[in-house]
Amino acid sequence: MVSYRCAFAIAAAVMAISPARAQQGNIQSARFYTVKPDRLADFLAATKDFEGVMTKGGSERPYSLWHSLSGPNEYARVDFYTKWADFDAGPEPKMKEQAAQMQALTTRIFECVQSHRRIIDEVLPQYSLPPTAEVPKMIRVLRTKVQPGKVDEYLALSKNEVLPAMKKSGVKFYNVSQVRYGDSRMEFVSVTGLNSWADLDGGYGAEKGMGHEAYQRFQAKIGPLILDSQLDIYSLVVDSSHMPPAK
Repeated sequence: MVSYRCAFAIAAAVMAISPARAQQGNIQSARFYTVKPDRLADFLAATKDFEGVMTKGGSERPYSLWHSLSGPNEYARVDFYTKWADFDAGPEPKMKEQAAQMQALTTRIFECVQSHRRIIDEVLPQYSLPPTAEVPKMIRVLRTKVQPGKVDEYLALSKNEVLPAMKKSGVKFYNVSQVRYGDSRMEFVSVTGLNSWADLDGGYGAEKGMGHEAYQRFQAKIGPLILDSQLDIYSLVVDSSHMPPAK
């Protein structure tokens, strides 16, 4: 049997999104689930029911669930922590009466899952916009693996050129994190909020903030520092995300 502490119920989302990051901290855990094609409806029903139990029990631990729109049929749950010791904590005391329901729902969820993985990373505030209580409907996730020995140069460009461009572009949500566990520590994750696909028309984010010519010059500088990169789009699964008001 799957333990709910060690599976879906753990305060474990693509990365980087929770309405309470300012209160919850900069350590984030993202669990990625590849769902069996014939069990998608069951998975969504179970995750929605799970959130219902969390709401009924008054859980104060927020998390968000995201659906990949550009890759495999993958879902990502994201949670934040203030310190590493928080990973040792068990279920919330106030959720004790719901423990059996949470266990049963976790089992239902994992019966729908073909595979899963977990990545833990740390948000870098000095390269990110200030946290906001508003959760974007969609996010653009850029995963970048930096060449060995080039991290300092990459971060300097991120701070001195990308972040100012993001501010100028009018983007409301943007943060950068570095992988700590589960993948290469040379990997950085940049997440930008979107309202819809239409936001991408005519340039977006740093490209919009810099302008086309300056962005091309920037690409020429940062390109040699990168080993590999990938862009994906995720949408928020509202009914399966638990986002109690921040206190």
